[in-house]
Amino acid sequence: MSIEKHEVLLRLRAIELLSYWEGRLVTNRLMKGFGISRQQASTDIKRYMVNHNPDALVHDPGVKAYVPRPGFRPVLTKGHINEYLDMVSGLASDSMAITLETTINLASVQLPDRTVRPEVVREVLKACRNTGSIKILYASMANPVWSERIISPHTVVYSGFRWHVRAYCHKNKEFRDFLLSRIDRTPQPATQIAPPSSEDTEWQESITLTLIPNSKLTDGQKALVEKDYGMPDGRLQLTVRKALAHYTLQRYQAAITRDDAEDEFKHPIQLLESDLKKISPYLFSANA
Repeated sequence: MSIEKHEVLLRLRAIELLSYWEGRLVTNRLMKGFGISRQQASTDIKRYMVNHNPDALVHDPGVKAYVPRPGFRPVLTKGHINEYLDMVSGLASDSMAITLETTINLASVQLPDRTVRPEVVREVLKACRNTGSIKILYASMANPVWSERIISPHTVVYSGFRWHVRAYCHKNKEFRDFLLSRIDRTPQPATQIAPPSSEDTEWQESITLTLIPNSKLTDGQKALVEKDYGMPDGRLQLTVRKALAHYTLQRYQAAITRDDAEDEFKHPIQLLESDLKKISPYLFSANA
């Protein structure tokens, strides 16, 4: 496949993924993401609708965007949320993830799909954009029985393993994390008004984590770990949102407790022990 045809295919896939997962397609998104003209973006949308998925999209003047018709089904992608993640990562940071599997000498590990449904993502993102509230049917490990919740979401987050939404919980009167895979049925609009996201202090405030090689490693092993993780002076400092501190440590597979650090091969890096006290309130904050 020529480079030109490959670039067109990427744009067509992006059209499908944005429509399927976000529930709307704004021409400016394609223009900014791919560095193309408005005319080229419009041509690509028409090509998708005529040659690949006839009558799949319709322009909605109310939202100034193309929206999927009822029964919309993807034809260029498989309908996995990981495809959407790869596409968003590619548009946001020129990541190779979007082209990884098209190159014969490169490969990637497929992450679990987690059964996150597009209709859930669409309604959650819509509520985020409109600073609105939604009614969901939700279950958690602490409360495995499905129950109705009213949440006011402000940000969808991918932790590296799972998708969740940061939202104000009207039941618990606080900001919490809700896993998208644990939302049953399609969320419905609600009228409750939540505090602005600026009052989500754990989201707005940052904290610095200091990671070091596991103390049980030999000097030679520590040197390798320092090279692997780019640790100047034998340590790596990460400044993250407090609400994302525990997800960050999970992603790095860092040992947090002394018991964790006993397995130096499972946890080749560890949180600096003096950091544990200051960070512990944000490590295991209750998920909804």
